[in-house]
This record gives sequence, C-alpha cells and structure tokens, in this order.
Amino acid sequence: MADIDSQIAATEELVKQSQKALEERNRRLQADDRSHIAKLIIWAFVILAAVVVIAVIAGLAYFGGWDKIAEPAKFLMAILSSVMLPVVTLVIGYYFGSK
Repeated sequence: MADIDSQIAATEELVKQSQKALEERNRRLQADDRSHIAKLIIWAFVILAAVVVIAVIAGLAYFGGWDKIAEPAKFLMAILSSVMLPVVTLVIGYYFGSK
C-alpha cells in the first residue's frame, strides 16, 4: 500500500509542477503579445508623425509658402495629437500597468 501511495503522491506533485509550468508559459505568452501590440501602436504613431513632418516639408516646397499650407498642416497635427496620442498613451499605460 505504501508503494501505491508514494506513486500517487509523486504523480500529484508532477501534475502540480506541470500546472505551474503551464501558468508561467501563459503569462510569458501574454506578456509577449502585449509587448508586440504596444510596439505596433508606438511604431504607427512614430511613422504617422514622420509622415506629417514630411508632408509639411513637401507642401512648403511645392506651394512655396506657409500661408497656403497652414490649415492642412494644423489638421494633420490635430489628428495626430487628438487621435493617435491618446491611443498610444492608453496602450502604454495598459501594458505597463498590468502584470
């Protein structure tokens, strides 16, 4: 009887270790997913900011004056600051705030 009981106890210990390993793997995968999503959002913001700067410079070169391009540039900056920046802040806050 003692032999069977020891085998059952050993099997239960292996099950507990397997469950802990599975939980740790799930935590790592979830952290990797969050990191990937955060990186995508941040890169989208950086690329959009670069596009705005390039568009303003190209518009100045093409139209030749700030007065002709001021309104479109303000519109692009408004989109960048009112839409993308809060999304980036939310994603970063969620990523670093959750465990």
